[in-house]
Amino acid sequence: MIVLLARLALLLATLLCVGWALVLARVWLTIGAMRRLPSTAAPEGQRPKVTAVVAARNEAHTIEAGVCSLLAQDGVEMEVIAVDDNSEDQTHTILERLALADPRLLVLKAARPPPGWVAKCYALELGQGRARGDWLLFTDADVVHGPHAAKNAVAAMERERLDHLAVQPRIEAGSLPEALVLPLFMLLGQLRFLDPAAALPDSRTGVGIGAFNLVRADAYRLRGTHARIRGSMLDDRALGRMMREDGGRGSVMRAVAQVRHRPYCSARELYAGIRKSVIATFGNSAILTIMMGVLLLVAAVAPPMLLALGLPLWLAGQAPWVVAPAALI
Repeated sequence: MIVLLARLALLLATLLCVGWALVLARVWLTIGAMRRLPSTAAPEGQRPKVTAVVAARNEAHTIEAGVCSLLAQDGVEMEVIAVDDNSEDQTHTILERLALADPRLLVLKAARPPPGWVAKCYALELGQGRARGDWLLFTDADVVHGPHAAKNAVAAMERERLDHLAVQPRIEAGSLPEALVLPLFMLLGQLRFLDPAAALPDSRTGVGIGAFNLVRADAYRLRGTHARIRGSMLDDRALGRMMREDGGRGSVMRAVAQVRHRPYCSARELYAGIRKSVIATFGNSAILTIMMGVLLLVAAVAPPMLLALGLPLWLAGQAPWVVAPAALI
């Protein structure tokens, strides 16, 4: 009986090993294709006009740090438009206080979205409609930007004649559950679906990242703004695809420390965020979503369990080969 169980454990461990190897190989190609966002000295006298558009819903614990990091951008003429997407906490109050202290911050309040609109897309559409910048930065309310992030991104886009630049932030975890789950989610649910071809400016493969989507304003409006993708749950990915249409040029880069993001601050937010992303990724299919959830659970829980079960068998001289694939995972 022990031998049979050991063989089943070995089969599971081997399958997981192969699965992780395939995922990591794809992720390695993706990360290898993404260049690091370069640091560039701004030409004397040139300050590009950048408008950051932020949609915020119940972000009272993160909104101040995110907005202040945008207002502190160096080397650009920065304007920030924060759209309160029907928050039920103190988000709007905090934004109004920040706006009183800095006139470069405009605070809008979104109404109920019209039929066919996803709430976030509607909020971003309202914000871009008031933007005056030549460059539009669509970013999330819980993202912290380094002081030169916008300047460096604009310089990279001008140098390569890009219409769109997505920047992968550094993901931060503030608790043990986040530290355990976020790497798995990023590998299986985020980086796994980033095509390495998206890093090539002339590729027709577009990708967007909600933490940092910078677009050339005239190219974005020529393609129809967020009204074109009004029903997309994953607005960032839809924006990236839209910006590559009609010969649009774009790329995706790694920000490393220039852009930082802690996506979820509680177990509830972690569950809700993963649920939304997985459901949208699999076309609202309940079956595929459940399968992905089970896969994430098995990928996270099975390796330490197999190792814990395999070590006693190894010490007892029974089926020692179970330990090797479990340790590899």
